Amino acid sequence: MKEPRTNQEERIASDTKKYDLRRNLFNGIVEAGFASTALLVAIRYFEASDSAKSLMAGGSCLGFLLAPGFLLLIGKSRTPVSRICALLTFGTACGILLSATANSYWAYAGWLIMACVLIGQVPSLMIHIYSRNYRSGERGRKISGNLMLSAIVGAVTALLIGRLLDQDLSNFRPLAVVMSLLCLCTAYFHLRIPSEPLKPNVGGLAEDLRHALKDRLFSWMLTGWMLMGIGNLVPIPLRVEYLANPAYGIDASNTVVLAITLVVPLITRVASIPAWGWAFDRFNLAFVRIAINLFFLVGLFLYFQTQDLVFLSLASALIGWATGGGTMAWTLWVTKVAPTGKESSYMSIHSFFTGVRGVPAPFVGYWIITTLGPSQVGWTSVILIGLSCLIFLALAKDERLRVTHS
Repeated sequence: MKEPRTNQEERIASDTKKYDLRRNLFNGIVEAGFASTALLVAIRYFEASDSAKSLMAGGSCLGFLLAPGFLLLIGKSRTPVSRICALLTFGTACGILLSATANSYWAYAGWLIMACVLIGQVPSLMIHIYSRNYRSGERGRKISGNLMLSAIVGAVTALLIGRLLDQDLSNFRPLAVVMSLLCLCTAYFHLRIPSEPLKPNVGGLAEDLRHALKDRLFSWMLTGWMLMGIGNLVPIPLRVEYLANPAYGIDASNTVVLAITLVVPLITRVASIPAWGWAFDRFNLAFVRIAINLFFLVGLFLYFQTQDLVFLSLASALIGWATGGGTMAWTLWVTKVAPTGKESSYMSIHSFFTGVRGVPAPFVGYWIITTLGPSQVGWTSVILIGLSCLIFLALAKDERLRVTHS
């Protein structure tokens, strides 16, 4: 039986939920703005090369790749985690603002990649806050409402941006200014979340990797996540490319592109989050991950086998349902596996390998779609995600995946 919380613990948990909710309100708008404008503007305004589009799509994953190095520096700074998150978000706002001044696709891509690298450090830091400010068995429920709010405002934002870009693609410039201001609001609410400094990690990435290799469960979980992640990340930028590029026969309007690739999945993501949060707190993590994978598998396969807007919307709905659980599982799964006090180190390795797979994935995806065609993108996802499911099924008997740890 769990000990009752002290008044201070109650206050910390309450303040964390309150300010994280407000942070997610603005963060949902900014994330939708990123996703809405970046690739569409690169494709239709700047007519960017596949290399530039691939780099933009892999920007956040490049940030994840650098996460262990950032964590080493952050640990040495002895600065509260929420303050570091605010500084990173401020830098992201600057990158978005500078993208409004770009007159070439490489300048546009460069500023947004910088922003993505900075914001890509935040998840590894937020896991430190969640693991200390919330108790085990309640983390999924505590953050589910925040993720729902982020998805709702993101869906509305995507529709509005689609209409503005249909009127004039150059509207991406004032939109970037607005997004940078909203990013500053996100930074402010980061500052209000209670947090402590990270403990210095003297060994850095090398020491964290040794921990990962010694922990067989963690190593195999990373392997399963790697296969699933590649299968999921390869088609992400191609969903926009497939609808927006006339070469693939659809050539939808900006509003339709954003409705199918953002609004529909965001709506189903909102609907799914309470169910996934409940499942995360109560069921074997391996089975939860397999269920998420199966929704991704069916949705991604169907998406690239059709040009019918109804079936594309259905596929996006399945992807959105999976994303609701995938975001939560990606954010929280190390809290069930990592020893107490090692959550940020384990998360940094998880983020690092997300970067390892995420940086080359868009390049692979563009090669597949241009060389082999859209249908093969779907088959690639099916094979990789299917293999991932088999690994998670084999791990399901491990006690740590059945029992929630603090």
